[in-house]
Amino acid sequence: MAGATFDASEVRALAIDLSNVGRSIDPKVRAVISRGALNIKRQMVAEMSASPSFKGTASSISYDLTGNAFYTEAEIGPKVGEGERGGLGSIAYFGSSTGGGTVPDPQGALNAEAPKVEAALLDVLGGIL
Repeated sequence: MAGATFDASEVRALAIDLSNVGRSIDPKVRAVISRGALNIKRQMVAEMSASPSFKGTASSISYDLTGNAFYTEAEIGPKVGEGERGGLGSIAYFGSSTGGGTVPDPQGALNAEAPKVEAALLDVLGGIL
């Protein structure tokens, strides 16, 4: 029976290229997520600043990035703690039995930014693959 031979050099080269993709994607993805979080934060600050009752809470809105080589996520919103005014954020957004709920829901800021982040992530992936 005759054997077949294959030149696998291109497959090995592709495997090496793909193994290096993770190292090059992480900083780029993190930058996209960071930029998106900043834009969401800016919109939330602008909306909170426009509220006569809750404008003092606007300065407490910030974002934190977390993750590792496999994922990056952002948490955006009013900071709550000693010396912070973010504790009023939930009342500003969602109200209480005595009022509030006059600031637009943060979901709107996320919905406005999501298509831009998705497009930027596709650009990152398209440039690498």
